[in-house]
Amino acid sequence: MKKRLLLSSLLCLFLALPGCASADPLRVDFYDVGKADAMLITTPGGQRILIDAGTNKNGKALAERFNQEGIDSIDLMIITHYDKDHVGGADKIIEGVGVGHVVMPIYDKEGKQYEQFAEAIAEYAVPTTQLLTAKETTLTVDGVTLRISSAHRGGYGEDEENDFSLCVRMSYGGTRFLFPGDAEAPRQRELLQEGDLSCDVLKVPYHGRLVDASQDFLSAAAPKIAFIPDSADDPASPYIHAMLDALGTETHSAQQGDLTVFSDGERVWVE
Repeated sequence: MKKRLLLSSLLCLFLALPGCASADPLRVDFYDVGKADAMLITTPGGQRILIDAGTNKNGKALAERFNQEGIDSIDLMIITHYDKDHVGGADKIIEGVGVGHVVMPIYDKEGKQYEQFAEAIAEYAVPTTQLLTAKETTLTVDGVTLRISSAHRGGYGEDEENDFSLCVRMSYGGTRFLFPGDAEAPRQRELLQEGDLSCDVLKVPYHGRLVDASQDFLSAAAPKIAFIPDSADDPASPYIHAMLDALGTETHSAQQGDLTVFSDGERVWVE
């Protein structure tokens, strides 16, 4: 298993690696995994960062796809939270592709998919970093900077696990990407309090479901391009689509298939 990225202690500070001068653009693949999350970031120097891994079924399919495409390792996996549609496929990626390091939140979780994830980490001795409550870490590689912030509270109630979601703010040159996991209203309000949400590309939180903070959150993000990981059986709220339309956002749904976005540091475009 390759381990090209090294994270040291809870500071998790990436040192910029060779390859920053590459002419290749930053690439982000938003995978159609239904009502689940899986996004692969490929830096200009070829480092690979996977944010979430979909369901157990998605993980198996993604591992096979990565192998077919010649992706022989994932340098960093970020698991935003431990719901089965985010962590469910992580063990399959660890087993079938290999992962250099995992960053994840810290909270108690029971469930088969999480247990399989934890077992795979132990079996393959994958280094991990759990972000403590109300902490932020900054990682930089190939000129790409990721700021990862954790939930502000140690508890949100029995049915509010989504609000433990890590939020990833990514910048490359003058372009910005925002990955807020499944943040519901309490977590979206925390992120509004943190500020710095304006972005070119947004992974719409909570599969496009409407919450009390949606209007304020989307207005603060004001993305040029948005991806909603929903499904035909569980589509995004039409109110979310209307809010994005009012902002002039080019909105894509997982129902339309995969979405690939590129950035050269000055502009973003879709392929």
